[in-house]
Amino acid sequence: MSCTVFALPYALAWVIGSVVVGAIQSRDEVGGLDTDIDLKSLNNIQAPCEDVTVITDRHFIEKSFETAFMDKDILIKTLEEHGVRSISEDEFGKICGAVDNYTLTFEKLEADKPYFLKISCLETDNAEEKLNDLNSEYALNVQEEAYLNIIDKLKENNMQIENEEVTDDNTIVLTVNID
Repeated sequence: MSCTVFALPYALAWVIGSVVVGAIQSRDEVGGLDTDIDLKSLNNIQAPCEDVTVITDRHFIEKSFETAFMDKDILIKTLEEHGVRSISEDEFGKICGAVDNYTLTFEKLEADKPYFLKISCLETDNAEEKLNDLNSEYALNVQEEAYLNIIDKLKENNMQIENEEVTDDNTIVLTVNID
């Protein structure tokens, strides 16, 4: 009776496997790839973008409003005066910023239409109150811009203001001498 055993391929695989495992173990001992992940160090990694928000167990809401804001420059001036930080504008004209617990996003869907506002905030915050604050400040900036334009036009046409009065509701009354 004769028996032939072909153990060579299995022996080769066993030897190669042992060499590979030994190489990996020696690499780890010398300081190769670290296979243990330190979760604390992952939490301390700074994200490469600015739009990182940590979400907690507090509830957030998002509300949308059509605004009276038409002019981009006056809107940005109003946001800066109101303390909005990180104001940015993308290539499509969308303006974003943050103030207090609010994230504001202004988008103009059509050139002849006003900006549309999306406010993200905590559920306990009052989005309507923030919009009213912005509306009041924007209206003052529009009034200031209109006033300065009128003054410039009067100077261009060699006209003089005879009397200027600011009423209790902040209306400006100009009396112009048109000799």
